[in-house]
Amino acid sequence: MDLETLKDISIASPSKIVLLVMDGLGGLPHPETGKTELETARTPNMDGLARKGICGLTVPGGPGFTPGSGPGHLALCGYDPLR
Repeated sequence: MDLETLKDISIASPSKIVLLVMDGLGGLPHPETGKTELETARTPNMDGLARKGICGLTVPGGPGFTPGSGPGHLALCGYDPLR
């Protein structure tokens, strides 16, 4: 997305935005517990944000493309990870 397009679609808002990049939480279940690290963790703050906020999901590289951390982070900032 170029800067001109971003300017065209941006609007002023009094809302506060928090972007959580949950990088590295794609773990596999532990052999003894059958749960991932995120399922095992106490997450009251994340739970509260999810309960009171609006949760979204983005697929930074498109369906079927699994980016590493670097391309994924760049895509979140508007760069095309496939270029």
